[in-house]
Amino acid sequence: MKRTATTLTLLATAILASSALAQPVRNGVDVLWARDVEGAQMTLDGVLDEAAWQQAETIRLVWGNPPGGLPGSGQRIEGNPVPAEPPDPNDGTLYLLRDGNVVWMGLMVNDASVGGGTGLWNFDGIIMAILDRTARDRINYDDANNFIRPQEFILSWWNPADTTDADDTYDDGTLIGSGRTIPGSAIRGFGDYGVGFTQGLDGDARSEEDKAIWDFAATVDGIANDDTHGADNGYVIETFIDFGALGYDFSQEGGDRIPFNIALQDQDYSWPTDPDMTFLSRVWFQNQWANNFNEGVGYIMGRSDVTVSSGEAPAVTEPEFTVMRAPAPPTLDGVLDEPAWAGAPDLFHLQYKATPEVLDMNPGTVAPYYTRWFRPDINGDQNAAVVVDPSLAKVKLLFEGNTLYAGIDVADQAISGMQSEGGRDGIRITLRWLDSLTTAQTLAARQFDFSIDSTGAIAYSNDALGLQEEAPGAVVGVVSLKGSSTAADPSDVDEGYQMEIAINLVEALGYPDGLGEGRIWLALNFFDGDFLETQEASYATRTWISGERNTGASLYGYLDPAMTVSVDDAAEVPRSLKLLGNYPNPFNPSTTIRYMLPQSADVTIQVFDLLGREVARLTPGVQGAGRNEVTFAADGLASGLYLYRVSMKDATSGVRQATATGRMLLLK
Repeated sequence: MKRTATTLTLLATAILASSALAQPVRNGVDVLWARDVEGAQMTLDGVLDEAAWQQAETIRLVWGNPPGGLPGSGQRIEGNPVPAEPPDPNDGTLYLLRDGNVVWMGLMVNDASVGGGTGLWNFDGIIMAILDRTARDRINYDDANNFIRPQEFILSWWNPADTTDADDTYDDGTLIGSGRTIPGSAIRGFGDYGVGFTQGLDGDARSEEDKAIWDFAATVDGIANDDTHGADNGYVIETFIDFGALGYDFSQEGGDRIPFNIALQDQDYSWPTDPDMTFLSRVWFQNQWANNFNEGVGYIMGRSDVTVSSGEAPAVTEPEFTVMRAPAPPTLDGVLDEPAWAGAPDLFHLQYKATPEVLDMNPGTVAPYYTRWFRPDINGDQNAAVVVDPSLAKVKLLFEGNTLYAGIDVADQAISGMQSEGGRDGIRITLRWLDSLTTAQTLAARQFDFSIDSTGAIAYSNDALGLQEEAPGAVVGVVSLKGSSTAADPSDVDEGYQMEIAINLVEALGYPDGLGEGRIWLALNFFDGDFLETQEASYATRTWISGERNTGASLYGYLDPAMTVSVDDAAEVPRSLKLLGNYPNPFNPSTTIRYMLPQSADVTIQVFDLLGREVARLTPGVQGAGRNEVTFAADGLASGLYLYRVSMKDATSGVRQATATGRMLLLK
């Protein structure tokens, strides 16, 4: 067994090394490591004086040089200030550490004018969106517009309900003052585990339960909310979040990753307002908001062997999803009946009010937990009609040459034939535009909309329509209606439709010939308009993953030239045992292992961890020659790389005839 374990470990190391070389490294771009402090004592006092902070991974939040990299990191000026550039630019450094499942963050900011006002976002501090996995357990399915979203974590001197720095003086119950917040006031935490966004100083009390999950302290080198004393030198924020309470476990094999983003907000010379100097600006890592991942997603990584004394952090390359290569371009006829489509996995599943079982069919860390749904008001009361057919859209992706192909399969009992966003049937695919930067220095996105018109044909809108007119062939979509389905006929019961979509990534999105590093950023939005025989019974829904409109294309995928869809016919018999790989890969929580047998055989599949320990055994038994597959559910296993070995034995004698070994990556 020792020899087997060593062999498997060496094989895994070689596979990992080759994979890391093939795919872009994400460290410092959209992935930040939180090193474990190895039991060192951490004190929450707003002073980063523990020795462990010296070994923390860091990222800068500096005006003129947004942190990380593509697609979503950027900067912007808010309002219409007199100066063209910040007189005192954003300048902060974020430090990350970890103590078990508790992540510590330290932020050191150089700032000559520290404070917070009463207006929305008029403050100094940080804005974070963090995915709380436990939030999915609290979905209210009775709410037409409930959804899963990141939790808000905002630390700032913002005091939206306080409007005085004077003595308490009341006139008909109104507090009178200058309108400035109180000089020297403390930092406050807003959001899901903080205080509400309309609470004044009397609403600062937080429960002990919330403080155990999230707490913070800050020190100011100067006086907050007071520019009359001269320049401040800056501030320090120290905060911790117990991610164990949010559904994460860094102690599991392979560690864990937390989807998050952070923005540094900087309000200057407003205490009191200096009309010649006041300025409000923001610099962010991957996304600038507190309740979405519209622009991008960053990740905090943690693993038991990545500590303050472990040396260089491991390179992270694994994508949220992988797009396989088609052996030949699919024929665009709107029907997903070609072998390439049959071999491609259903990557994404979108459904209004999807159950956790459906959500878990989606790949990666974000998609199973970050889904939103909405009911447009089409009949005067969006809650009046009952959704009797929450259609399910299954999305496949392939690429060949420079072209991305999407196959959409929808079961739908009522195809509306409408074109308005509030009633159409179809799909929106949002992708990052590689050769177009926004004024915020983020990658622009293009929004490709495809729907079904009243004749049952494909209809283009947004960037899909523009490109179809300007560069015919850059974007092509075809639809086919299933069975006897018709469009725009509320009297019949339809079966649904399929779409085939081709987007030339070079012509449409500025990719280099050959697709360069193979990176892709995606968001999906599924439209389902069900117009029935009465207006009162009709309704429309839309469901999206990552982003609703063209500000969102944040799920990171990899166009893998080494993974080609097998189109071997099931009746074909190979000369020897042949692995066809497992799909999806990476996966969560299950994947399908596929292989071809040269003859009928008794099949066993073993799954090993990187130490060579068998963690699962599948025994499908005797299977026929040709193509076969077995589904593997990784229940109870931690995130990480696993090896699987397919063994075939003679069905009569039990003599082993052949084995083949593959790899698969579980990402929870």
